[in-house]
Order: sequence, then structure tokens, then C-alpha cells
Amino acid sequence: MKVAIFIFSGTGNTHFIGRKLQDEFRVNHIFCDLFTVEKKHNDDQIINDYDVIGLGYPIYGSDVPIPINNWINGLKTHSQKKAFVFCTQMMYSGDGAAYGGRLLEKKGFVIRQQAHFNMPNNITDYKIFRPFNKHDLIKLEQKKTKQVNKFVQKIIQDKRCRKGSNPISLCLGLLQRIPYQKMEMKWVSNSIKIEGNCILCGKCIDICPTDNFQIIDGKLVTNNSCIACYRCINHCPVNALHSSKKSLVKNPYKGPEKKFIIENVMKDYLTTVE
Repeated sequence: MKVAIFIFSGTGNTHFIGRKLQDEFRVNHIFCDLFTVEKKHNDDQIINDYDVIGLGYPIYGSDVPIPINNWINGLKTHSQKKAFVFCTQMMYSGDGAAYGGRLLEKKGFVIRQQAHFNMPNNITDYKIFRPFNKHDLIKLEQKKTKQVNKFVQKIIQDKRCRKGSNPISLCLGLLQRIPYQKMEMKWVSNSIKIEGNCILCGKCIDICPTDNFQIIDGKLVTNNSCIACYRCINHCPVNALHSSKKSLVKNPYKGPEKKFIIENVMKDYLTTVE
């Protein structure tokens, strides 16, 4: 069996789970490659070349991120191709993985497994969310390793497990998704605020998945294409970026691992040996 996993990761949580999935497949002697949707590939050809396809993303208001939605919309129909979906979330998303699964089903995929992985909060400029940003990285590693191992075994054994597909999860997902989608159009795209202490280092330009930043006449400006991934906000070296009108970032989220390198979320990870 050959597995290809496609992910989008804002600040590293989905990347963390994606790499763990890849490692666990390899432990079980299964060829697995990890691709980011931020890079341009011949994704339809990749899908044809693999037996099982995985899709992973962070949840935004029980919705899939715009890069994932665009990626799915750009695919051709892949009739009866087996697939699994996983999402990362702060607490509860209702049908977070199931929603992405339904989008894939419209492209012909057969969704066999869906999973939700609770991960640390990366929304660091709103006081209501800050308490959830406290976490023990060692315990996080141990807990998610166990969850990933169980999920991979279900995929290998082709056991059907579709988290979030029941009617209650669907209703709870809709309660979050409908208002978020309306807010996304009106507020999210131009939500980034830039403080005067910006040092024009250009890191936000390098890591933004939507090319939202540029420097014009010695000043950092946005192109109003933000998707609220919080990558730039948490990795600005001087905490000059934020989304909240009332508060700044005091304790940025640097990722789910010690010495995490944010640029890694934009890389593909290919296996070299079957």
C-alpha cells in the first residue's frame, strides 16, 4: 500500500500530526509521502499514483481553511479512491473532519476514516483563548503518538471510523460554520494589524501562505488576503502583528515541539525507501 497525505498547517499543529502519521506508516513498512498544498504539484497525478489519500487541516470555526477548500475544488474526479481525513482543533469542532470528507466525496473519493486531534491553541491575541495555550510538550507528544498509532491501524486494516459524521456533530458544526463563513468574508481577510515597532525583517512575507504582505515605501502593508492561520502573528520576532483590536501578543505560540521551525510546515516530506 502506498499512502499520500496532503496537508495545510498554519502554525504547526497539523504538520505535527501529519509527520507522526507518516512515521507510523513507515514503522508498519508502508510507503507514505507527505505533501503540503502550499506547493504546486501535479496533485491529480500524485493521487493516481497512490493507493490511499490522506487530507489534514486545522479547523477554523468548523470550516476547512481556504487553501484546503481551493485545493479540493481544483482536483479532478477520482472515482472510488480510498481516503482518510483528519483535522486539528483547540477543543471541539462538531463535524470538522466530516465536512472535509464530504467535500472530498463530491470529487469521487471514498472516505473510510475521519479523526479529530485536539492540539494547543494558537490564537494568542484574544484573552478569552490564552489560558488554553498552556501545555506540556512531553505529555502532548506521548498522547498524540498513541492517538496516531490507533488511527493508522484502522487505516491499515481498512476499518470504517468516521468521527463527526453523526447528526448531532453535523448540527453543532453548522452552528459554528455558518456564522464563521459570514465573518470570514467581512472581517478575516483584512484582520491583520501592524504595530509601529515592526522592524521590516520580512519574515511575515516569507512565511505567509497567501502572500498577504509586502513592503512599500519603507512600510509593511497587507493585501487583505489573510486567512487567520496565525503563522505571521506567532512568529513575528517583535510581536508587531495581531488580529485583536484590543490586545497584543504577549506569549506567541511557537509550535507543538521544542525548537520547532515554522518554515517546515511549507515543506514536502518524501520517503526514500519503501
